[in-house]
Amino acid sequence: MFSHQDEQEWLQQEREINAAVGDGGFGPADRLSSWTERSPFALCQYFLLRLGGTTWLGRKLVPEDRTDPSSVLTPRMLMGEFESLRFTRQRVEFYFTARSAQAHADTLARASKDPEADLDFPFPRLDRDWNEALVPAYVWDGTAELTDSLDPDEEHFRAAAAIVLRDVVRPGDTVYDPACSTGRFVSSLGAAFPECRVLASDASQKMVELARRRIPDAFVADGLSMPVPERSVQVLVLRFLNAEVLSADAAVDGFRSLTRLIAPGGHALVFGHTPVLPAVRHLAGELGLEVRSSVGAVPGRPDEVFQFYLLSRPAATV
Repeated sequence: MFSHQDEQEWLQQEREINAAVGDGGFGPADRLSSWTERSPFALCQYFLLRLGGTTWLGRKLVPEDRTDPSSVLTPRMLMGEFESLRFTRQRVEFYFTARSAQAHADTLARASKDPEADLDFPFPRLDRDWNEALVPAYVWDGTAELTDSLDPDEEHFRAAAAIVLRDVVRPGDTVYDPACSTGRFVSSLGAAFPECRVLASDASQKMVELARRRIPDAFVADGLSMPVPERSVQVLVLRFLNAEVLSADAAVDGFRSLTRLIAPGGHALVFGHTPVLPAVRHLAGELGLEVRSSVGAVPGRPDEVFQFYLLSRPAATV
């Protein structure tokens, strides 16, 4: 858990880095460069993009108008083609070859159209003692400030879900969100696919009270407790297996157990405001699930991307 001082120090550092990067990028184009990260707080900002046999390194940036990073990755956050890293308790040194701003934009645009592309955040969020930092449970109890920030930041997720599901959802399918928060996301799927049945639950009583304004049958349940029967859900929404919400081990365990809810021929969406913790492609293959796609794009802006996995369970299983 972070103290207020930790948060302020982190935000000040992020704003300084954002200003320093500017529009010039993290290093001169076509030259091997290095970048040193000295704060364990910020390691969760780094991501790897695997695309067409090349691995790219990037770092989220926090602009002046935000107090936290967005889930959307933009071309100026791409550092370059990843070479290697060196890790000590005092710092992490990243080595990469930067490319032109246009090349970075083109790379993200290609990733948004390539079903084999993958975004990975290798570090969880850490505190100053290098332990995983989790948001206290009471924060999710439905304060007005929290709900006002969550819903607008999900607009690109809602749009992406409606697009990727339109060719796979069928009338009568059950759509279930076991950590529904305010219910805005899963209710948007109900609006997009009105012939589907929508189920919603959350561990927070206050969040469920908010969700019932949109989904009257929303119920209180621990999202990791298998609150509906196995293989009974055609679309499962997993948007809480994420940094700051769960530990890395708990997120992996949650992925293993919750994907058992997916019916044969069904699907799962995996995403979140903060980075997805499990290695989704690896676990999906282990569990017999197909990764249909993993990178979403902001509508009309193909070079602004985010983690957004669509998984499928084969219709016929042994």
